Amino acid sequence: MKHHHVRDRRRSIHFDGRTITLKIAIRWGLVGSDKPCRFPARKLTGLTHREATRREHGEIVFVAPNLSTEVVSNVPSGVDPLPGNVFHYGYRNLAKVRAFLEAVDQARR
Repeated sequence: MKHHHVRDRRRSIHFDGRTITLKIAIRWGLVGSDKPCRFPARKLTGLTHREATRREHGEIVFVAPNLSTEVVSNVPSGVDPLPGNVFHYGYRNLAKVRAFLEAVDQARR
């Protein structure tokens, strides 16, 4: 199975066929880091997607047991303060996101 990876707005999502990894850029002192959140695709109880347009960013919201819905604190400037289960992306990544969501949908079956 093909791996899918989308990076946008200092967040990234990765899917290897079984596990979804959502990484969020955070500040840690003077050094930046990524906060990973991993969960199996089969554990998803819901997934909502609002497609990006040329004027608005797209959004994917993952719903799974034990998945944090709190707003991630300590993000660097230029990063959207979003919950840990949300991924925002721009219009230029729409094709990659569609392929990612199709692969996740196939894995959930």
